[in-house]
Amino acid sequence: MKKFLAVIAGLTVAFVFMTIGTFASAKFFGNIDVFSPSLNGVKELVRSLSAVGLICVIVSHALGSLAGGVTVGRILKEDTMNVGLTLGAILTILGLVNMVMIPTYPEWFYLDFIVFIPLSMFGANYTSKL
Repeated sequence: MKKFLAVIAGLTVAFVFMTIGTFASAKFFGNIDVFSPSLNGVKELVRSLSAVGLICVIVSHALGSLAGGVTVGRILKEDTMNVGLTLGAILTILGLVNMVMIPTYPEWFYLDFIVFIPLSMFGANYTSKL
């Protein structure tokens, strides 16, 4: 039960970091005024982002994944690699769902998938050793 709660806490922290980073990218490198809380509003927000804004979104996803892994490592002190892998796999699957639902990303944005699993595992494993 503790591992399940650690994954839920890690997902929550990761989503908070990713959401803040995405809206910060939209504010500085896009047009935040086109956003509305619907799927079409999110598509318009993504279309308004420049290439630098999309890179900042990838960085926010990386930091969110790392923060989620650190949260898992702080809660658990053993078996953190497996739980970090689970967290990274869930984030990767949700990232794939994001790409399918919002197909307006450029082709190179698929590099976003390489950040979830390694950084979740690194954050969980490194923090548990402190």
